[in-house]
Amino acid sequence: MPSNTGDGYQMAMSVGAKDMLQESPEFMDNYIQALPTNRLTKMAPETMIAGGGPVIWVNQNGRRIANENITSYNMLYQHMPIKATRNTYVVFNKKIWDQFAKIALLKKPDPDEILANAVKKNRGNSLYEENSIEALAKDVGIPEDTLVKTVSDYNDFCHEGRDREFNKEKADLVPIEDGPYYIGRLDNSNLVGLGGIGENNKFEVIDENFNTIPGLYAAGADSTMQYRSVYQSH
Repeated sequence: MPSNTGDGYQMAMSVGAKDMLQESPEFMDNYIQALPTNRLTKMAPETMIAGGGPVIWVNQNGRRIANENITSYNMLYQHMPIKATRNTYVVFNKKIWDQFAKIALLKKPDPDEILANAVKKNRGNSLYEENSIEALAKDVGIPEDTLVKTVSDYNDFCHEGRDREFNKEKADLVPIEDGPYYIGRLDNSNLVGLGGIGENNKFEVIDENFNTIPGLYAAGADSTMQYRSVYQSH
């Protein structure tokens, strides 16, 4: 975060505080560079579309890589699958975009204008609109036949009501059948680390031997280690 550059952590380490940084949780979301980033919030469709749900995630080979609804278990899980790929893409159609726009709490500016402008400007060569899946694959340089089969198989799962590949919940099995179709490259947006300074339950900073360092205390984001078992996403 711009307002927190690790000064407190570094000062504590300089006087021998216990280093808990490797155990601290990280917060990281996905985003599509072409879409607006001035309101990175779960209430906007341009953010929701990158976080999973009724979309499919594919790797550089055009194959699905995970249950795209894992964020329903933990919001921060969304970035974990893309760590194991060279590139990760989200595939969706206008119907799915409209579905996100309908449930979003922020509806201005107009979601259709947001999407159209993003495709037109295409910042970072990260978002494409086409009338066929083959064309999407060609846009980003992944095997056309593989992506076509991936989408076709996924549509079959949707109609069957059972994801035979990653067991995604039935409610989020929305077929990608009617165009226009979209493919967006997923990148990591914000990285926020919490905690890192060892302390006891009195907010007293401790050293590597769990002894307190006289007169030194830590609170707030520098010492929030309780989240390591809740938002752990390494």
